[in-house]
Amino acid sequence: MYILEVLEMSSEPNLQVPLTAPDPDAGALLTLATFYATTLDARGDVESLLGQVSADPVSPAWRMLNAQLDNSNPFENSSLEDEKFDVEFHHEFDELEEFRSDGSNEEFLVNQFKSKLKHFLILSSAGKPIWSRHGDDQVISNYIGIIQTIISFYQGASDGLKGFTAADSRFVVMSKGPLNLVAISRLQESDAQLRTQLEALYMQILSTLTLPNMQRMFSSRPSTDLRRPLQGTEILLSALVDGFTRGSPSTLLSALECLKLRKSHRQLVNDTLSKSRSQSLLYGLIVAGGRLVSVVRPKKHSLHPGDLQLIFNMLFEADSVKTGGGENWIPLCLPGFNNTGYLYMYVSFLSVSGSGGKATERPGASTGKENEVAILLISANKEGFFELRQMRDELVEQLEKNGSMEAIKAAVRKGRPSSSDIVPGTVLRHFLYKSRSNVQFTMPSLGPHFSTLIAKRKLMSLYHVLHDSVHMKNAHLKVHHCVSRDAISLAWVTPLFELYCVASPHATRDALAQSANKIVQWVRREEERVFIIGGAVF
Repeated sequence: MYILEVLEMSSEPNLQVPLTAPDPDAGALLTLATFYATTLDARGDVESLLGQVSADPVSPAWRMLNAQLDNSNPFENSSLEDEKFDVEFHHEFDELEEFRSDGSNEEFLVNQFKSKLKHFLILSSAGKPIWSRHGDDQVISNYIGIIQTIISFYQGASDGLKGFTAADSRFVVMSKGPLNLVAISRLQESDAQLRTQLEALYMQILSTLTLPNMQRMFSSRPSTDLRRPLQGTEILLSALVDGFTRGSPSTLLSALECLKLRKSHRQLVNDTLSKSRSQSLLYGLIVAGGRLVSVVRPKKHSLHPGDLQLIFNMLFEADSVKTGGGENWIPLCLPGFNNTGYLYMYVSFLSVSGSGGKATERPGASTGKENEVAILLISANKEGFFELRQMRDELVEQLEKNGSMEAIKAAVRKGRPSSSDIVPGTVLRHFLYKSRSNVQFTMPSLGPHFSTLIAKRKLMSLYHVLHDSVHMKNAHLKVHHCVSRDAISLAWVTPLFELYCVASPHATRDALAQSANKIVQWVRREEERVFIIGGAVF
């Protein structure tokens, strides 16, 4: 159970720990709320209960006890109340077995369906099922019917149905023309966060069909079965929503992560990409280790984060692209750019697992996104395959010649730094920092505290709580401090950035505040390494 305590920027001096922000424009003063929760820091107990800080320092015995407790990781060690969640999440991505013709396994399938922590459903406005993450028509038909009845009941109202709660599940409904998209979650996600995920799911559908084509189908025949036009894209839809369920910082923050690279190295990559540009190129991207390295684009057209998420999902999650081997030619719609027509994407994968020598084309069997460089060249010319392939050959040759490819490979092999690498001796176990102007974010490695799937999901649930606290409707918070059994955490929002950080439950709030400030200072120093500022334009 979370103890949530929130304090807006205030001039009241009582029970506050002032912390001067590193940039006067970033908020002037960060004020942390005093929380009334038992801690293992004797000094913190005195302050919480009596409103004053003892002048005596924490004893060596307390320090030793805190150090020992910090070595344990409550995100990995489940209590009895967490065991049910751990078991359910462990099987969250298991596929349901097929419905037997004699119906003998119906009850088992229904129970298996109900055990899932999260569901996504797509149905037409006529109530026809289109897609479900879990279960086939025999399993979901009753649920689709009930949901459609509830949606229809509110259709005549001035304010349509947006969401409701049943038992411990939250239902969020999004109506998009002839489609109704539904998210059902037992994870700690707000309506706005689930709606963002449904929007991404809708964009994935448009990337296959385009908006005019879909509207044309339903205008001529409202009972159109959309499953046939979407056939073959089920893997994309499932991969996208499974990413949401595992926990996606990119989706939560609506931002993109870039590969940390020296400013001079990135500039050289940008220049090389610009000089190699073919005449029909619209967008050119280099992605390494699942993170953006460089982008070349028209001056007046930035790539929408949602479009990039669709591309990354297609590249690194879809088996159809992975098994295509070294290069692919893919027609797709980028809804954030233009939802009415198709573009054409040339994709070339290179292996970066070795050091030195030339980058080699990746074979059909993927080695995982952390060991790959992908070159993406997007054009409006559907006959541009050979032109873009030639550009790719020239680009790779120049990147190898000027040493940029080796710099990229070295950055991928190095991986993300840990929190303690960034701020030595910090109490922080993880953080998310979003640059609002660049629409990009950076974060440390998940290890050692959040290396398992369940630990990462619990971490992301905490980030969802923090994010919702400062973004909920009518919220005017600059700082949100959260205390739970597993961690203490902080959300800090300014016009320039958003920072969410998590520390051991035994850390003091002074140490948490100081570490948060040091993270902001580190990002300011490393800004042109961790973010793409401007990029290459033409």
